[in-house]
Amino acid sequence: MADSYDAMNTNRVYRNKLSKEHILEETENCKGKQFDPRIADVMISLIKNDELNGDNAES
Repeated sequence: MADSYDAMNTNRVYRNKLSKEHILEETENCKGKQFDPRIADVMISLIKNDELNGDNAES
């Protein structure tokens, strides 16, 4: 899940990073399929509460 979030939240040579809304939508759509539902729920909560943002990570 963390790797998927990083891939969606990072600019790639083939596309720009996805919006927060798109990442939330993709996580919700893949919950129970690609992502463990319990982990996905934690990630969704972290994203919604802006507690998971590599751009603002402290060093």
